[in-house]
Amino acid sequence: MSSVIYFISDVHLGSAGHSGSDQEKLAKLGALFDRMAGPDDRLFIMGDLFDFWFEYRTVIQKEHLEIIGLLKNLRSRGVAVDLLVGNHDFWIGDFLSRELGITIHRQPLVLEAGGKKMFLAHGDGLGKGDLGYKMLKIVLRNPFTIWLYRLLHPDLAIPFAKWFSQVSRNHLTKDRHLDPGPMIEVARGKFALGFDCVLLGHTHLPLHHEENGNIYINLGDFIASFSYAVFRDGVLSLEYLK
Repeated sequence: MSSVIYFISDVHLGSAGHSGSDQEKLAKLGALFDRMAGPDDRLFIMGDLFDFWFEYRTVIQKEHLEIIGLLKNLRSRGVAVDLLVGNHDFWIGDFLSRELGITIHRQPLVLEAGGKKMFLAHGDGLGKGDLGYKMLKIVLRNPFTIWLYRLLHPDLAIPFAKWFSQVSRNHLTKDRHLDPGPMIEVARGKFALGFDCVLLGHTHLPLHHEENGNIYINLGDFIASFSYAVFRDGVLSLEYLK
């Protein structure tokens, strides 16, 4: 059996009232995971699986127990899972890697498969402009910032983070949600460097764009579109879960 690689992004679990029902998302994820047969298959979660995730030494958020169970079942079948952090869940620590064997990536990733060279990233902070966000990204991901935040009790830290997440979502909606142009320019830059395929998320706008035999796919989201990408038999495609 030939291997199949799946790519998803922007599920935003834990954002009830803002980004769809978690139960619908989890049901759709379960249906997609059921298609993954075993060790020949691989899943890339390319950012913002969670609307917010923060690990204390002995505490994780109880609202995410169901997705942890789904991922554990997937891993028990031998499916390799890679997770790239996004702009909402960049504080992921070592819990998912330690307990589930998920490989965590904090930087964009180069994947070579089926004769194709692919550039994978969540998509935030790429391209020109948005210097304010790029500076904020450096501050928020600093180990000292994480240490300070851990001093807050979870009952304070998590509601505050969810509020901040909504602010971030409003910024995305105003600035990038409806315009695929900046991400296409990012993809063109990668094509010029020799990449055959570029896969990004972040904008929540599913898109399959081809130029000179190269492919850019934006994964969309698992909120309204339930879109994802599949690489099968050397062909990369954007698909939708009904």
